[in-house]
Amino acid sequence: METLITFLIVFVPFGWFMWKVLRYTRNTIGANSPMKVSRFYETTAWWYFVRMDNLFVFYSLVFGVFLYKISLFGYISYTVDYQTLMRIGMLIGSVFFLGAGLLILALELDHWFYAKDITIETFPETHELEITFKEVVLRLKEGDIEKLVVYHNGNYKMPFGYAKCYLTNGDHFVVPNYTRGEWVIVEYFKKIPTEYVRQRFPFIR
Repeated sequence: METLITFLIVFVPFGWFMWKVLRYTRNTIGANSPMKVSRFYETTAWWYFVRMDNLFVFYSLVFGVFLYKISLFGYISYTVDYQTLMRIGMLIGSVFFLGAGLLILALELDHWFYAKDITIETFPETHELEITFKEVVLRLKEGDIEKLVVYHNGNYKMPFGYAKCYLTNGDHFVVPNYTRGEWVIVEYFKKIPTEYVRQRFPFIR
């Protein structure tokens, strides 16, 4: 039974990750790329929240709660020295893991508020993109985007960020980096001037 549980914990997430990588590769390069066939990208709650990198959030919260309970109510043998220091250490650890998990969750929810209403559709025959927001539909072609300002945390292990796209007509819109298909904008219009701004916690303002 323990072997089965270990297998499920280790290999099922890995298999799921490899399946997503292969599927992503199949639909982004070659004859199936959005540069050659029409693609429609919608950011669903399942796609946004059920990602491999969100496992860190889950484990941080679970481990933080576990450490917190152990630090307050866990049994420590009377033969163990420095029991108070051990409990304080576990309590500090629980605060760290809970704080990290809650902070990342707050970023996720902040970006989700913007990403959930965005759909992106490609039109390779005219080399145009249609980006739909909650109340606005934009049809973009080469030259419509004046510049991009990309706000990012500079963390390659757990990247968070968003792009502000400034249009030549004076308007602008925001696209979080975990919006499905956001990379297509730069892929379609490769010559957009881009500015990068590093923020420790890139909440969308």
